[in-house]
Amino acid sequence: MIKLPREIRRIMKELETAGYEVYAVGGCVRDFLLGKNPLDFDLATNAKLEEMTAIFPEAEVISEKYSVIRLDYSNPENEDEGIIADIATYRIDGEYSDYRRPDDVIFTEKIEEDLKRRDFTINAMADNPEKALLDPYGGREDIRERLIRTVGDPKQRFKEDPLRMLRAVRFAAQLDFELHKSVREAIAECSEFLMHVSRDAVRSEFEKIIVTENTGKGLHLLANLNLMKYIVGDDIAGRLSRREMDSFEGLIGGIDNTFRVLERRLGAFYSCFEEKRAEQAVDFLGFDNRTKEMLLDAIYLRDKIFFFANEVDLKDFLARYGRERYDYLHNLTKALCLIYDRSNIKIQARNLMMEKVESRNDPIYIEDLAISGQDLIDNGIAEGKKVGELLFMLTDVVHRKPHENTKEALLGYARKYSRNKFAAAIRNVGLLNKK
Repeated sequence: MIKLPREIRRIMKELETAGYEVYAVGGCVRDFLLGKNPLDFDLATNAKLEEMTAIFPEAEVISEKYSVIRLDYSNPENEDEGIIADIATYRIDGEYSDYRRPDDVIFTEKIEEDLKRRDFTINAMADNPEKALLDPYGGREDIRERLIRTVGDPKQRFKEDPLRMLRAVRFAAQLDFELHKSVREAIAECSEFLMHVSRDAVRSEFEKIIVTENTGKGLHLLANLNLMKYIVGDDIAGRLSRREMDSFEGLIGGIDNTFRVLERRLGAFYSCFEEKRAEQAVDFLGFDNRTKEMLLDAIYLRDKIFFFANEVDLKDFLARYGRERYDYLHNLTKALCLIYDRSNIKIQARNLMMEKVESRNDPIYIEDLAISGQDLIDNGIAEGKKVGELLFMLTDVVHRKPHENTKEALLGYARKYSRNKFAAAIRNVGLLNKK
């Protein structure tokens, strides 16, 4: 028997008082047996949806089809406080024609039948403070042996829902467990069924793997089990260059030394591949636009900040790409130094340059200029799109000569560039070369 939080005991008491069974099930039981304190709880009961909502009218209905409600006792200001409880009716799953979710479900009165549908033995235990732990598939023993094993025939379970193969890798990485021999053999035979799973679902599992406690182990398993082609595409996974292989091996050995920040670790992962192939790999999983932009920065801009020669290079980069993109790449290069055990002297130099620039309050962005686009228009110097181009050229002036950031001086430079097309062209070439 495990010691459940007060809120969970109260929920269970209310259901039992109303005449229903209820158990804590799945990951929360597993985590308690591992000595962890979960914040998310799954409860299973023989109460039907309308019966649960009558007892808990404040609950949110998560799924009518699967009869699931949610009680949220979390703290919106602190994600490490409070708990969330999902309560589901005991059920038996039907056929999986779409390789992801059962076509239909049958609600049942027996907790044992509900546990039978679950993926892995470590997630197929149930507990109630007033009863003995239910462990029909040896989950507790597998926890002791640190094994990931399926409930029932692994081939059947993976063909029903192929995403379970990636979940097996995730749990092995998250818990530092080993895959049972039968699970490994089934993945080798069934991996091709992952082609039926949506890219969104695959991406979600991969993102969880990349931020686990043992991501290096997870990446090693993905590669050894021939699952990487469902992460980056067969064209990439099947044709790694020697440099890419060396980078990937280094990533496996060092990624766990870095903070578990999703975009940063993803950036490190895609940095293993040559530029065009890396972009192709990013496209394969269909990230949202913001994440994709960050990963493309990791691919194409990472080396730019690594080779800053002076403060002008730093200021030019900030003006062109912004502080948010700089901070991401700066932190990514710090992570890469940890992963590959490289010198951080360039990072220290950038930190020092940034401190000096910020302490002097040097002008960096167009907004920092002592003149505006309207000043250029009012003085008859430029109009239309030329205004923006000229303002950006003037940032290069103040990056090199911060003391020249006066209205009079900048108007002088603006007139010079607008009159002298050759000088302006040369200036633009210089700026373009920094891209």
